[in-house]
Amino acid sequence: MGTSESIGVVVRAERKERGWSLDRAATRLGVSRRLLTQIESGSANPSLSTLLSIANGFGIDLSSLVAETPGAADAVLQLDNESAAVLWSTDAGSRAQLLVGMGPLEMWSWCLEPGDSKRSEAHSANSLEALIVTAGQVEVDIDGRETRTVSAGQSLIFAADAGHEYRSVANGAAEFQLAVFDPIDRP
Repeated sequence: MGTSESIGVVVRAERKERGWSLDRAATRLGVSRRLLTQIESGSANPSLSTLLSIANGFGIDLSSLVAETPGAADAVLQLDNESAAVLWSTDAGSRAQLLVGMGPLEMWSWCLEPGDSKRSEAHSANSLEALIVTAGQVEVDIDGRETRTVSAGQSLIFAADAGHEYRSVANGAAEFQLAVFDPIDRP
């Protein structure tokens, strides 16, 4: 089963567990009824912001939504990082893979091609993001108030409860590992 199909299974199960109709779920999750139907059938390729909206609407973490094998576990092992789910990509070749996640903690692998950027809306209160740059340079703009440039071999941690943007600012691709701690509020 592919990522789209497994997401569909989780979304359908979460909706049915709550006894929500498609219309009610669409309203609560902030998506259209048509898109929700496509997601549940595994025929949609939802954006990362849509997946986050759905996860937040259900009161679950993103890693639970995209898990290939749903259910509680004391440990999650990603056997092959190269085959981890790509949750967004661009025509230029930038991409982000969710390697592992458990509860409010996620571990990502990102590659931003020269000139590419990715904007993220504010996460919940007390959220943190930490990155380790392994190649190139990444500029992190935190809600237009503060900008930090992080080069290969450097790390940065910041409060992610404000909107933020990652930009590749070197000639080559910027590669980094990103840890996201987002203690979402459960409904």
